[in-house]
Amino acid sequence: MITVGLVLSAGGTSGAAYHAGVLAGLFEATGWDPRSADLIVGTSAGASTAVGIRAGLSASDHAAYYSGQELTSEGQIIRNRVTTPLDLPKNPPPHESFRPANPYLMLQGILGRGRPRPVVSLAGMLPEGQADGSSLAKRINESHPAPWPELPTWICSVNLQTGKRAVFGRDDIQCDIGTAVQASSAIPGYFQPLDLEGKRYVDGGIHSSTNADLTAPLGLDVVVISSAMTATPSESTWPGGPIGRAWHSRTLRREVERIRSFGSSVLVFQPTAEDLGIRGEDNMSTDNSEEICQMAKTSTLAHLSHPHTSNSRRVLEGSLKP
Repeated sequence: MITVGLVLSAGGTSGAAYHAGVLAGLFEATGWDPRSADLIVGTSAGASTAVGIRAGLSASDHAAYYSGQELTSEGQIIRNRVTTPLDLPKNPPPHESFRPANPYLMLQGILGRGRPRPVVSLAGMLPEGQADGSSLAKRINESHPAPWPELPTWICSVNLQTGKRAVFGRDDIQCDIGTAVQASSAIPGYFQPLDLEGKRYVDGGIHSSTNADLTAPLGLDVVVISSAMTATPSESTWPGGPIGRAWHSRTLRREVERIRSFGSSVLVFQPTAEDLGIRGEDNMSTDNSEEICQMAKTSTLAHLSHPHTSNSRRVLEGSLKP
C-alpha cells in the first residue's frame, strides 16, 4: 500500500487560495484526492485548509469556494455548518505595551544550537498582538464537529516561551482542532498568543513556513508539498526578491533534501513568476483570491507536465490502485 503525506504551508488568505488551486490541479491531473492523505501537516493558513480536507471538503470544492463558484451539494452542507462570523480586524489593534513578547527568543533564535532562526527572534522582539483569534477556532470546530480528525493530522505552532516547535496531533497537547488552528495562526505582533495549560503558542510559520521536515523519518512513499510562501528557484533569490521569500525557499530546499534522504519521493508546488504577479502586498486580503486560485491551478498543471515530476507523479498515482 502506497502512503502519501500532504504538507500545506502558511501564507494567509492568499496562501489558502493558492492551496485550493494546487489541490484542484493535482486532482485534475492525477485523480488523487487529498482527503485520502495518510498524513496532513498544516501550518497557519495551511492548518485551516487541512481541517477543511479532513471535514470532507473536496479539492474541487476548495477551488470553487475561492473562485466564487457554486459548491457541490456535499461541499455546501459542510460550509453551511459554519455560522460564526470571522471577526478579524483589517488592521492590527493598538498594542497595550511595546515591550518585546519574549526577549529571550531574540538571542535564542540567533545564538541557540542548530540552524539560526531569525523569524523566531523577530517573534520575540515584537510586542504581543492584540487581535482575538477565537472566532477562527469556533469556525474550524463548526466545520469539523469532532474534536480531532480520525486520520493523522498535525497542526504546527511554536511555544512562545521556549521558541520550540509544537505539533498538535502528534505531541501530548490536549485540545480540539479549532484551538490548534488558532494557535498555529497566531501571527506574532498581530494576534494574541494562544494560552493553553500554562503555555503560550504562536504561528507555526515562524519555525518554518511548511514544517515539511516532520514527514522525513516517517517512511512515506510520496510527500506532496504546497508551499505558498516560497517560490520557484528563479523567483526566490535575494537580492532581487524579498528576503523573507528567499529565506523560506532556502529552508524548504533543506527540508526536501532531508525528506528525500529517507527514501520518499517529493512533489513540490511553489508560486511561479505568474503566480507572484497576481498577489498584492497584503496576504490577508481576499481581493485577488479568485485569480490566485485559478493561476495556482494552471501552474500546477504545467508543473505536473514536466518530465522531472514523472517519477513522483507515478508513485502518487499508484496510491489510487486498490
